[in-house]
Amino acid sequence: MDEIKDRKTTPETLLPIFQAGTNCCSGSSCCETGAAGTTEGETTNRILNVDLLVIDLETCARCVPTGDQLQAAVSLLTPVAAAMGIELKYRVIVVQTPEEAKEHVLLTSPTIRLNGLDIAQDIRESVCESCGDLTDNNTLVDCREWHYRGKVYSAAPLPPPLEAIMGVMLNIDEMPPVVPIRLEELPENLQRYFDNKKPQGSSWCC
Repeated sequence: MDEIKDRKTTPETLLPIFQAGTNCCSGSSCCETGAAGTTEGETTNRILNVDLLVIDLETCARCVPTGDQLQAAVSLLTPVAAAMGIELKYRVIVVQTPEEAKEHVLLTSPTIRLNGLDIAQDIRESVCESCGDLTDNNTLVDCREWHYRGKVYSAAPLPPPLEAIMGVMLNIDEMPPVVPIRLEELPENLQRYFDNKKPQGSSWCC
């Protein structure tokens, strides 16, 4: 059985590594639907950044299906978001080096962030054999597990990202984006992975 490692985080413990970002608007009322200066039926676009951060998107048996489910959630909700005057911006970042991991504040892989915030504040991990295959000596590498309604999933099922995106959409004006502050040190698990990672090509991001 996979070894489960819980690294619990709370909004209070996350506070030092995040700082408030700016709202999507520069004007005083540009994010208000139906504000003065708009005509009936017009909406004002607001941005919801949907980011997937992973250490691998070819081999990892957790990152790849999690990415597929997140992309499915974005596809399902894009027309709903558009009707609400919200633009979903989906981005995938494959973190290839320790410096990139620090810059992107990667605490575990895979990570899903909405406007800068992890959708799963309670980080739980277990051994990921497929990521161990990416190292020179089959190093033990832990990847994120997903706990949803009493069940444990090695990859994110569709409902968690779907529900998280819907929740932010419904409260987007009260949830301004945050900007992660660069990590000084990586979690031991990720540092061990990068120390033993097999050489490969340059980083990829889309």
